[in-house]
Amino acid sequence: MIKRTTTALLFASAATAALATAPAQAGDFAGGYLGVQLGYAYGDFDLGSAVDTLTDFDSDSVIGGISGGYLWAVGNGWYVGPEFQYDWANITINNADTNQSATFDGIARLNVIGGYELGNGMLYGSLGYAYTDLNGVGDFFDGSSDGYAIGFGYDWWVDDNWTVGAEYLYQSFDGIGSGGGDVDLSTIYLRTSYRF
Repeated sequence: MIKRTTTALLFASAATAALATAPAQAGDFAGGYLGVQLGYAYGDFDLGSAVDTLTDFDSDSVIGGISGGYLWAVGNGWYVGPEFQYDWANITINNADTNQSATFDGIARLNVIGGYELGNGMLYGSLGYAYTDLNGVGDFFDGSSDGYAIGFGYDWWVDDNWTVGAEYLYQSFDGIGSGGGDVDLSTIYLRTSYRF
């Protein structure tokens, strides 16, 4: 609960600061864009019955990666389009009894973005497909998993082609490996994009 509250406060603070310092005129969000993101990830890992000593615990990490997408203007300040993101992370799960570990190295997402021009930027929501791969701790928590991602964010213009933004995403993965481990991962980012 504390982490989720902190996440919301950080996001609101970043958005407020950006609105206060942004240029006066918004640009057109229609078209392609490429960008990078850097942030913080925290996850709830449920290893199922395979490891009694670590049935449910938290872990966190710095996370960052690349993104790209395309938006179409659909009228009245609304935009919609696909976005691909890939993040690298370094979240390690340790079993003190066996000295085994599992590593959560990255996550890929393909989302649909829906946004609305607001102030000097765009407020948006996202929903889509997520994929991850975990390695280690025998076979029970080793393997890839499909899941979903849902989130929201705000991108604002800093010049004719560049935007900066803040974003929150929640990702859920179920049934990883033979032990059926589950992962719920939250991420909060600062991001920048070049818009064509």
